[in-house]
Amino acid sequence: MKYSETGFRQFYKQFVAVPVTERTKQALEGFPGYEDANYIVTYGYYDRDAGLTLEVLCGARFLNGKVQYAIGNDSISSTIRINNVEDDECYLIKDDGTLSKEHMKKIEKLSAYDASQDIENTRTMPFLDASRDKVFIDDVLVYLMKDGLKNEGCYTRITGLGEHCLVGELLNEPAQNFGCHKGDKISFFVTEKEDKSVICFTDMDET
Repeated sequence: MKYSETGFRQFYKQFVAVPVTERTKQALEGFPGYEDANYIVTYGYYDRDAGLTLEVLCGARFLNGKVQYAIGNDSISSTIRINNVEDDECYLIKDDGTLSKEHMKKIEKLSAYDASQDIENTRTMPFLDASRDKVFIDDVLVYLMKDGLKNEGCYTRITGLGEHCLVGELLNEPAQNFGCHKGDKISFFVTEKEDKSVICFTDMDET
C-alpha cells in the first residue's frame, strides 16, 4: 500500500513496515540490526505541528515471504515524516499483541499527541477527506462565502464540533474582506455539489 493512494487511515495508529531507502535509513541508525534491515517497523501518530508521523520501533528483514523483527531501542526516539514514504510500497502489520507488548513504552509516550474526542471523531469522517490536507489531516479547505464577494478557499484547522457543524481556526488571511482573519474561530458545514463533489463552506453573512 502507498500513502499517496490509501490516505492516512491505514497509517494512523497502526503498525506499518516502511522500506529502508536513502530517505529513511538514517532514522534506523542506532537500532539493533539496522545494518541488515530492509524494512523499518513503525507506529503512526499525528503531530498537529508536523503532520502525520511514524515512530520508529525496530528494524525488520523481509525475505522470501518471511519476516524477522529485530529488537527495539527504548533509549532512542526516531521519527519518519509521512512525506518521506508517501510513494513507497509499505505494509500494514496485523499485530497479534506481540508488537504492542514489545514496544509498549514508546507507544504509551505517543499519548501526549492524543487529540480531544471531538477531533478524533472528525478523523473518522470520510466525507471530509476530499477537503483534507494530505499530511496535516486536521486541516481542511473551507470556502468562505459572502454576498458581493467571490467564494474563497482558506485552510482551517479543526478544533472541535458544534451543533450540526464543525469548528476550526483559520490558518491563512483571506484575500477579501469577509470580516474574519487568520487565527479566528469559524463554524463551517459540509455540502454536496451538483457534480457530487463534497466541499466545506461557511456563510459569512449568516455568521
